[in-house]
Amino acid sequence: MGKKRLAFLMLVILITGIISSCSISNNSNNSGSGHKAVSSQIDNQESESLYNENNTIDHNITAFLENMTLEEKAGQMLQVERQSISPKDVRDFFIGSVFAAGGSSPDDNTIEGWHSMTDQFKGAATQTRLGIPLVFGTDAVHGNNNLKDTIIYPHNIGLGASGDSELIGKIASATALELKAAGIDWNFSPCVAVSNDIRWGRTYECFSENPDLVTIMAISYITTLQKNGIIACAKHYVADGAVKFGSGDSGFLMDQGNADINQKELDDNYLAVYREAVNAGVKSIMISFSSINNEKNHGNKYLIQTRLKDDMDFKGIVVSDYDGIHQLKGHDTYDKIVLAVNAGIDVLMEASRWRECYEAIIKAAENGDIRMERINDAVTRILRVKMEMGKFGKQEGTIAGQYSLRNSVHKQIAEEAVAKSLVLLKNSNNVLPLKNKKNIAIIGPASDNLGIQCGGWTKTWQGGQDDKKGRWMSGTTVLDGFKELAGQYGTNIITDMSRLSQADVIVAVLGEYPYAEGKGDDGSLSLNKGTVLDYNQRTLEEAYSAKKPVVVILISGRPRIITDELNKWEGFVEAWLPGTEGSVIAKVLYGDLEFSARLPVTWPRTIIQLPITLNNQADGYNALFPYGYGLSIKN
Repeated sequence: MGKKRLAFLMLVILITGIISSCSISNNSNNSGSGHKAVSSQIDNQESESLYNENNTIDHNITAFLENMTLEEKAGQMLQVERQSISPKDVRDFFIGSVFAAGGSSPDDNTIEGWHSMTDQFKGAATQTRLGIPLVFGTDAVHGNNNLKDTIIYPHNIGLGASGDSELIGKIASATALELKAAGIDWNFSPCVAVSNDIRWGRTYECFSENPDLVTIMAISYITTLQKNGIIACAKHYVADGAVKFGSGDSGFLMDQGNADINQKELDDNYLAVYREAVNAGVKSIMISFSSINNEKNHGNKYLIQTRLKDDMDFKGIVVSDYDGIHQLKGHDTYDKIVLAVNAGIDVLMEASRWRECYEAIIKAAENGDIRMERINDAVTRILRVKMEMGKFGKQEGTIAGQYSLRNSVHKQIAEEAVAKSLVLLKNSNNVLPLKNKKNIAIIGPASDNLGIQCGGWTKTWQGGQDDKKGRWMSGTTVLDGFKELAGQYGTNIITDMSRLSQADVIVAVLGEYPYAEGKGDDGSLSLNKGTVLDYNQRTLEEAYSAKKPVVVILISGRPRIITDELNKWEGFVEAWLPGTEGSVIAKVLYGDLEFSARLPVTWPRTIIQLPITLNNQADGYNALFPYGYGLSIKN
């Protein structure tokens, strides 16, 4: 080869390299013109140089923002349901978060199966150009409830009855350990809704009707969860518990409905809880499907940007609810994206339409309908939370093989929670404790059913019941507990309805069928209509006909109207939705453990009184049992 030709080829190679270098440089700062997936098969060394643990978080965020394309920013703003996305999609579209919806689980629904699945998504994120880590989220609202045969703790209303903030800290710590073992980083919990009308199907997700009690319990959960490496999420912003009866959306009676509310009530009873959560350092807040004065919260810039971000100085992530933006007004997804993002939503929780949302974010930014300052604000918040929670750099934490499912320590925490949540509401003639009773009948449709004890948000979104195939979850029932104590106290346990006349006392365990969200809305709240078990009324009739003292245990997510029946009962215990460790209930009724819980909500005398709370004292607050009521037994 001649020297001139060699020199010419060297010049061509040099020029080609310069052009390629300019192309890459321009792409790194591109505001975005192509909407297709950008190839991310690039050496990950650049991410190591961008994130420097010796620099401040602000410095690191700036470094990323200056190097991210619009496509990369749009990807970070999406959180996609696991069944609608592949690891390859995560890599190609720079997705910032994946989540598992209620009841969504891998085929191998074990800790190991979850860990393997989450690792695949996270591994794909490390292969992107900048290697921004992906976080995986789920609704672990009373334990890691999507996981089969795990420990299920009492729902929030029962924990509110305990009034024990130290206890809920223990539950948060135990839940965090299990989530980390499964590879989950973000828990869409706690629900900080303030209950206003118990006809609402999400009442059991509320700690109380008292904002102060909600705050006390929620802050303990938030701080403990995040101290243990899991991103907490206060939800659903805001006043979702204040929706008006009959105003429901999506075909529901109440859920996703409208709250007619003045500014003072909004501030004092609902926004105040979020202000305290923000002050406690909560990293994320989820927007409610519901509306305030007929304006959907997902598009309410005053509530999200002005009140939450500006007034409360919230620096974390504002995330939509599941497909929540699609309820907003607009001709198409583009219009709804513009409204939601401009209102202040940073992360869009999406199921099947995530690609459409990805395209809309990019197009809206290019058109100027969403300013880059707003995009950068959203991405800044996402990166900040990931950095503050230690998601960048080397990950350390519990691995699946080291975690023991249903371990004794966590079962003890759950049993403590159940015992401390039981509210004794009637005890005539000292029918309780039962330890001196020789023959005890245990009957009723909720006496031996783990699915009923757990309620909704247990293995599936709406929960389920034990059947001929077996128990819905592992654990112990009310009946199991009585059988366990029978030998210790020389008690005969009767379950045959034809032998009730032989009992010294009849314990009738009544309940509601499992439900979640809108399907739980109930305008009746009676014991024989609405969201109740079919066999409730028959159980009571059989018990009355035996002419023996009757003690009723109610397994429910809220009070029900019992006024006409109460005078027929010698004893009455509200057990809420206790979860998988139901055997401890017998220990409390026997007197081995004390009744200490108090009502976290008002118990109405009639349905026409509703809504009735401490802050809404309808009918002169002539409640059957007032807020804070509960009896104790002195042995």
